[in-house]
Amino acid sequence: MFTTLKKILFFTIFLSASANLYAQLLDNSTSTIGTGSLLINNNPGLATSAIQSVLPADSAFALNAYIETPNTLVLLWDIEEGYYLYRKSLNFVETNNDSLENPVIPTGIQTEDEFFGEVEVFYQRLLIRIPFDSNKVGNDISLQLNYQGCAEANYCYPMQYKELNIEVI
Repeated sequence: MFTTLKKILFFTIFLSASANLYAQLLDNSTSTIGTGSLLINNNPGLATSAIQSVLPADSAFALNAYIETPNTLVLLWDIEEGYYLYRKSLNFVETNNDSLENPVIPTGIQTEDEFFGEVEVFYQRLLIRIPFDSNKVGNDISLQLNYQGCAEANYCYPMQYKELNIEVI
């Protein structure tokens, strides 16, 4: 019975902390399907001030998308100092055409990550070029993409989901 009470108490504290994080860090971006809240790791020594200093995902990983040439879609993330994106989390799915070719993704930095072990990450800026067949594309490209990153302050964001609609002129 004592073990059950401990589990209930732990779960209650966890829910309370999660609700507080969610309220403090909610990213109100309309393009984000998931929440902008953060997942806290199991490090009991983290201070409340550190939690409050972590940016919302759309600020930490500012994304721009545009057409660079008549047949290249560009995805550009400006990554704030002290934050990084995981290479393995990048995923792109075109939803309205079958015009996208293989993305050209630069080589990132190999690092030992506290959460995922040996990983490739991107700091400061990530520019991805995705060629497309202009004969198949039509007037726009609809793209679902997801990515995940962390703050060096021991916080990892949940997977970010975006739906983009880029007009092709």
